[in-house]
Amino acid sequence: MRTLPGPRILWVLGACVLSAVVLRLSYPVPGLWPLAWVALVPWFLVLREASGRQAFLGSWVMGLVAAGLGLSWQYLVTVPGGAGLTLYVSLYYVLFGLLVRSAMRRLRAPFLVAAPVVWVGCEYLRSFFLSGFPWLFLGHTQFPFKALVQVSDLFGAYAVSFVLAASNAFVGEVARAWWRGELAWRRVAWGAAFVALLAGGMLGYGAWRLATLEIREGPLVGIVQGNVPQSIKNELTKESIAKIVGEHEALTRRLPQGLDLVVWPETMVQLSLNRPEQALVQEHRAKIAALARRLGCPMLIGAHAEIGLDIVFGAAADATVQRVTDREITIGGRSYELPDYAEPETGEMPLRRILVREGQRVREGEPLVEYESLVHNSAYLFRPGAMPTRADRYDKMHLVPFGEYMPLGGLLWFLKQVVPYGKGFSPGVLREPLALDGARFGVLICFESAFPYITRDYVVRPEGAGADFLINISNDGWFQGSHELDQHLAVCGFRAIECRIGIVRSVNSGISCIIDPAGRVREMVRDERGRSKLISGTMVGRVPLRQGLTFYARHGDLFAGACLLLTAGVVLFALAARVRARLRR
Repeated sequence: MRTLPGPRILWVLGACVLSAVVLRLSYPVPGLWPLAWVALVPWFLVLREASGRQAFLGSWVMGLVAAGLGLSWQYLVTVPGGAGLTLYVSLYYVLFGLLVRSAMRRLRAPFLVAAPVVWVGCEYLRSFFLSGFPWLFLGHTQFPFKALVQVSDLFGAYAVSFVLAASNAFVGEVARAWWRGELAWRRVAWGAAFVALLAGGMLGYGAWRLATLEIREGPLVGIVQGNVPQSIKNELTKESIAKIVGEHEALTRRLPQGLDLVVWPETMVQLSLNRPEQALVQEHRAKIAALARRLGCPMLIGAHAEIGLDIVFGAAADATVQRVTDREITIGGRSYELPDYAEPETGEMPLRRILVREGQRVREGEPLVEYESLVHNSAYLFRPGAMPTRADRYDKMHLVPFGEYMPLGGLLWFLKQVVPYGKGFSPGVLREPLALDGARFGVLICFESAFPYITRDYVVRPEGAGADFLINISNDGWFQGSHELDQHLAVCGFRAIECRIGIVRSVNSGISCIIDPAGRVREMVRDERGRSKLISGTMVGRVPLRQGLTFYARHGDLFAGACLLLTAGVVLFALAARVRARLRR
């Protein structure tokens, strides 16, 4: 067995940093995806050879560097948020290291099997725990390798992560055996056969799906992509709002007649378009409606929706509170009716806080009840000759924590200034496809495209037909043309494959395009120099329609869930072993 010169901890940390850097290179920009098949090998060698403390420290360093590099775009928005997200994601690398070593030690599981199972279990846990962050999955590196990723219509992106983790484990085991002078070709053959069977099966399935997949063309869609810096959007003045709308209106006028739909990016109208009683809102509603009439087709517009008002009711005179109910407050013989401000179609109500109690003495003007409106991140469908109804609006349901709302706001009130949108957005209550001349489409706003369950909810409906295609509107101007835009495109592409559905993307600053049900990018908004990021422009293309339901659409994360259950079994077995050891003392 060979020995390493110098302090062992330096080799441990160096190997983990090397793994993190190579892994980062395999993700979009530069997108050297073949590196992902071996990127984890140095780290895996640390997990196999180092002591417990060294493996723990190395895994954390691996996670911090890998997440820090992969999510560096987050620091363009908020340094504290970027640091927090990096730290959070890094913990899953530590968790993986602890669990895979426990699986080998306690259960005597082969590393070649334990590594991919635990890896997928950790990825799946991260997809939903604490609202979920299904980003930078190992499988996402392979989006350009179209033959391999087609298996996602069976088991999601997790299947791709599984084979990559297995490949890294196999190469790591061969390297370890060679270093220790214990290389046995029979064991190598068994490991190679396992990985080859996985990869070969996926490639064969993918080649068959690509050769036999039928594409049914759908509506002709015009995509508008602005290039509005976030600094302009943050001004939130009448002038800045009008400027952004004017720029998108000018781009839209370049589109030809005969389209079935025109799409603008997320929140390019920074107004609550469901409040026509406000003069500024009425002005912009009329402008968009006129544009839809001129084009002769519906327009999907990203904007806000507001439910209720921000208002406080005070006492008319000094008196004693006699009665407090859900509907009224009686003070000194006078009743104050409490309006609900509910939205008629959904019953959604603003927040209401009753500030007094029965028997309390109040002074004139003292607040009795206060209302706080709910603000949604929304998409509106403007049809020619008609203003949008509630059925023509989708409110984003899966919000970004610390970006669009503050989780545990009552406890973390001191962090509210971190939220870019003041008091934050509220989640929507309805996820219904919108109708478009015989077709139905679902809307994914911003990072909703990262969550497979949302796409499945649109496709598999408890009642009625599911969505025929999807539209992803987003404002990626936050990220200043960084690799986030390319990562977002790859993540969204997996949603197309999983449910075999076409996706239209209209994204501020890019990347706007149409993705077909095989994950292939069709038309893309580009300028005359071929650039797709930090440019404005338009494009026209047909979006393919979904045909039938895939195994993944019907059954969801069965494979990933099974890996998580096996991973949880490792935890339970390790805990039981510790309890038994203590009882024997």
